[in-house]
Amino acid sequence: MSNQIYQYSILGALMHGICHDGTPVQQILRHGDHGIGTIRGMDGEVIIVDGEAYHFPPDGPLREIEDTDTIPFIMMTQFKPTLSKSVSSLSMGTGLSPSLPLLDALSPLLPAQQNRFLSIRIDANFLYIKFRVIPAQTKSRESLADLAKRQAIKERSDLPGVLFGFWSPAHSSGFSVAGFHLHFISSDRTCGGHVMGFEARDVQLRAAGIGNYHVELPASAEFNDVCMGRAMEKDLHAAEGNPGC
Repeated sequence: MSNQIYQYSILGALMHGICHDGTPVQQILRHGDHGIGTIRGMDGEVIIVDGEAYHFPPDGPLREIEDTDTIPFIMMTQFKPTLSKSVSSLSMGTGLSPSLPLLDALSPLLPAQQNRFLSIRIDANFLYIKFRVIPAQTKSRESLADLAKRQAIKERSDLPGVLFGFWSPAHSSGFSVAGFHLHFISSDRTCGGHVMGFEARDVQLRAAGIGNYHVELPASAEFNDVCMGRAMEKDLHAAEGNPGC
């Protein structure tokens, strides 16, 4: 069904370095055609756009995800926008940019639906985009916060592409990260990653409000080996390079 979220595992598990076991990509694609996540060992970033799944490794070129790949965390939806608009210029909303901030561009969905989830897709020419790719674990239980300390941060300019992700409400922190969680892929399928900032022109913005949020918790011994408390919101935002909502 359109405009529901299927999520496998929780972001708090990644904060504990729990990312070896997972679910196969074939199973993931049964739940939608757009999504974001990571791959076994947090070895880079994942984006799914129009039913095509891509992996951005920390080193080496972007590749299509293979049937044998294991996904330890993913958020998926069958994307059917309820809001569509053209915007001349758009930004992440950080710094002193004169462009329309994404938060404002999503009106009337925000703030009217700030306690629900939103799925968001942006097709544009990105005058500037900053993104990161998380490196793989080098030891068992290495956390997302530790990996973020040695992440590869990249910047590109004049790059057409697609940005997709979600707005998650504050009350979902730990299951997801409150605020925007967005991934990018270039139109030529050569680069992308977890978005930290952008300036875009000739924007097609589409979004949908989501009230049905389904989380599948792993049954593995790895997931249940430690008692996971509530992830601290500031730690999640620091690890995700996200200022929150």
